[in-house]
Amino acid sequence: MTTVSNCTPVSPDAPSAIIVGCGVIGAAIAYELGKAGFACTLLDKGGWSQEASTAAAGMLGAQVEIHQPGPFYELCRASQQLYRPWAEELEALTGITPQYIPEGIVRAALTEEDETELRSRLTWMSDARWMSPEEMLQLESELTPAVRGGLLLHADHQVHPVWLARTLRAALVRQGCRIREWTPVTRLLTDSGSGRVNGVHTPEGGLTADFVVLAAGAWSSSLTEPLGLTLPMFPVKGQCLSVRTEAPLIRSTVFTKGCYIVPKNDGSYIIGATQEQVGFDKRATTRVIADLYDKAAALLPRIAEAEFVSTWAGLRPGTEDELPFLGAWDGAPGLLLATGHYRNGILLAPVTGKLIAQLVQDRPTEVDLTPYSPARVAAPRAAAGAITI
Repeated sequence: MTTVSNCTPVSPDAPSAIIVGCGVIGAAIAYELGKAGFACTLLDKGGWSQEASTAAAGMLGAQVEIHQPGPFYELCRASQQLYRPWAEELEALTGITPQYIPEGIVRAALTEEDETELRSRLTWMSDARWMSPEEMLQLESELTPAVRGGLLLHADHQVHPVWLARTLRAALVRQGCRIREWTPVTRLLTDSGSGRVNGVHTPEGGLTADFVVLAAGAWSSSLTEPLGLTLPMFPVKGQCLSVRTEAPLIRSTVFTKGCYIVPKNDGSYIIGATQEQVGFDKRATTRVIADLYDKAAALLPRIAEAEFVSTWAGLRPGTEDELPFLGAWDGAPGLLLATGHYRNGILLAPVTGKLIAQLVQDRPTEVDLTPYSPARVAAPRAAAGAITI
């Protein structure tokens, strides 16, 4: 298979892939496949990166977000290590910065229970050290004097999700990727002879490709169910707010139980985020935002002086076992899944793009995908209701 440069459109006879979902995960997959010489089409029921991706704060929190060792922690660390060169590559290609900020995260303990839990992580977590209350306040002087200490997580950096989405879109345009917003996929198409997934059906008609990658977040299961694969996925609403100060209060991201505050280059701070299983409701509500603000003010008291900017909510794709679905399923050859990333979609974008590109090219993956296989939830029943062409 011919590999092309990052900015050269693929040839008309290149292998093809359809990616369902214009979030950061889908865009990262399209970008890596474009680098490998694939002609990609990226579809979404809505506009560019309007769901979980740009509702996030952009923390690359492989340390702060994962509470136990194991394969998922290692997957997150692998993606974290890819991030800086990946961000630099995208910026060099497009001239647009994803605003990669190499400041760590300060995970503060405000209660005895939280302190005990955080100290327990030091037995297995690398790139982390415990800081006393005095060290915490020396590093970030505006933290509450009530802080009991906490973890300094050097490697947990951040990007700006909106700017990352812009950078990825520009990179895909340079590659010649066809981006089709407001084009919902209603069904997956299968070959009548082999049963191979070979395209998608939209209100505008059918589209075919050599491979289909499903990266539709919380909406993914509705497309796999007619093929006999029910994914135990559900939307988890996260509400956030943004404020701005005239002078910086913090340099690091500060994080405590139930709340984080992420400083951005424009002087704003993203404060988030809730976890609510309320279906596909994307409304930001007064009570929840007020509670989130109270938690932020308890951690960083001078946030009360900040100018209010906005509130919003997004729907993360949750799964029952809190692991994403990555890879192929024997019941639907030609289809690859990359969905269910929950709170870690921004963090896992580079490694997901790389792994799916390796699978599509029939190359060994650098990470064992067994824990994330769709087969872990697949019922042994025949597919029903799939459209064939």
